[in-house]
Order: sequence, then C-alpha cells, then structure tokens
Amino acid sequence: MSSVAGLWWLALPLLLLPIWWHREKRQRTRAQPLATARFLPAAAPQQQRIWRWVDKLLLLLRCLLLLGVIAWLADVVLPWRGDTVWIGPELDAAVVDAQLKQAGLSQAQRVSFCTDGSEACDVHTAHILAWLTAHEREWRADARWLLIANAGDVPMPAHPPALAHRLDLRVLAASAPAPRVDRHVVLVTDRADRAERWRALFTAFEAAGLGHERYLITSSPNAQTELIVWDRRATPDAHWRAPLWWVGDAAAFPELAQALRVQHLPNLPKLPNFRYADTPRGRLWALDAWPLNDIDGARALFQTWQTLQRAPLAYAPPSQVLASRPSVRTDLPVAALHAVFAPLLAALFALERLLAHVGRG
Repeated sequence: MSSVAGLWWLALPLLLLPIWWHREKRQRTRAQPLATARFLPAAAPQQQRIWRWVDKLLLLLRCLLLLGVIAWLADVVLPWRGDTVWIGPELDAAVVDAQLKQAGLSQAQRVSFCTDGSEACDVHTAHILAWLTAHEREWRADARWLLIANAGDVPMPAHPPALAHRLDLRVLAASAPAPRVDRHVVLVTDRADRAERWRALFTAFEAAGLGHERYLITSSPNAQTELIVWDRRATPDAHWRAPLWWVGDAAAFPELAQALRVQHLPNLPKLPNFRYADTPRGRLWALDAWPLNDIDGARALFQTWQTLQRAPLAYAPPSQVLASRPSVRTDLPVAALHAVFAPLLAALFALERLLAHVGRG
C-alpha cells in the first residue's frame, strides 16, 4: 500500500466510538416496583441497565463496518496466493502438462491469459509481465511462478521487469505459421498505365512482407482502409477518411499548399519535393515521383511506411529465468482490491440497517 493510504490505519481508535455510543444511547432499563403498604415507608424502584442480544449484534456489525471502511481507505492487501502457472493462449494441453511435470508444479494453480480479450480466460492483458509487476503483492513470498506461452505472446519491455518472485519463463516455438494479414488499400487514378504501376508497387510490398501480408485494392474506402492512393486531379469526396493518403497530384488537396517540405525521411532519402500535412481526412503524403519505379526506392518507401504509420513489433524474449529481487517493493496500485471490498461493505451496511430497524420495534 502507498505511504499515504497506510496512514488510515491510525484511525483504528475510532472503533471505540460505536462501543461508547451503545453504552450511552442504547441502554435498556428494567424497573421492578416494590410492594408498599401504608404503614411502610415508600421505596424507590430498582433499575438495572442491560443489553439485549440485538444490541450486541448491532454493535458487532457497526464495528465491522467501520473497520471495513478503514481497510478500504488504507487499501489493504494480504498475500494469499501460492504457486501459480500462467498459460498463454492456443497451447496444447499435453505440452502444458509436460512442462508442469518437468517444473514440479503439477499441483500449482493454473491461470490462463490472453492478449486480445476475445477468449475466455482469467486475465486479459497484452503485457503479462507488466500485469505481474502490478499485482505481485497478491502472492506469498515463497510462491513459485511459471509462465508458458507461444513466441510473441510475451512482449519483453525495454528493461527486464523487477520482480520479488523468481519467474521461470518458457517460450514455446509456434507450431503454425503466422496468419496472413489483409491490408485494405484504395486506388483511385484516371490513367490505366499508372494503375498498373501502382499495382506492381504493392505486389513488391507483398514480396517484402515475406507472404505475411496481402494488399486488397479497392475503389472506395471502408472501415478497414489503411491507405488511400489518390492519383487524379479532382478533389475526393469530403467523407472519405484514411490514416494515410498518397497524393499523386497535389492540386487535388488545397491543404498541401502550406504543407511542410522535407528534404528526406528516415530510410527514404532524396525524395523530390516531398510534402506532408495532417488534415481531418488523414495524413497526406505528396511526392512528384509517384509511383516509385526503382526497387531500392520501393523498399525504402515500404520501410518508412511501416516505421511511421504502424507501431513497432514487440521483442519476443527467449526462454529464461528472471531472478528474484527481494529488495523490490511489491506495492499494488491504489484501489486494487476495492472491487472485493465493495460487496462486503454493502452487505454489512444492509445488515446494520436491518437490525437497527428491528431494534426500534
């Protein structure tokens, strides 16, 4: 817990308030009148202060409710988990059982995780190592960790994660080739010869992608369109949108009149009159030499497109053992267990109100 949240434990003496309140305000009197006679002096009734069972249960509920609120504010976390095995998506059950037997963790708790959120799994996260760092305090100090996943399911951050537990990371080789990705491209031109040159350029891009990417060329954009090639003088429809435009004739876009001019881009030097502009339609790239004819220029254009318009691929680490660092703080983020405390506090509050109503009856 954070140092600020931990100060709420100093409010524990407030538990004395319900006890004082019940002693002073929830006392019951029992009067027992004494018989008197005319020849005897008058006697005052005897009174005895007692607590009914409802009051004792109500006192317990109120103390628990106040203790729960203090624990909520202090963000208490108690380590309760033991040996755990994280299993990545699309792993063969026999392979997983063999790995568990080899590591001696056949009886450990199994937790499945997925990276895209589309599968039925226990943990949904694209960065499992970062998730472990954030939730590490939920595990006991002697807990053993084993993570089994396919290559690419565990992206390694720039620096190895600092964990207080020893993590055995086992990355299995992918049994199936990477699936082909379809890239949707819109090509608009009024010249047949330039259309063939554009198509030849994207054929070269498919070869550069080693067969993992396929470029689907259409004449109108949709929700999946990544690139629009506009190689005509007329202005496109105002409702057309795409992350990137390649403009063959700058006269079709008035925004390019004041666009920035760049002498060269990374991996793409000596481009004649290269301009770019960010507009509501998307980012515009204008070049007088569209479409590129030489192989080196096409390769450089492809690399620049991948670098500037798409997120870099995460580094897939090999199998390794991440040593523990006992000096690492294992604090959880603020409100990590509020989802657990919320129903408990709601139930205590409902019972407290119910017994308070019964006590007034």
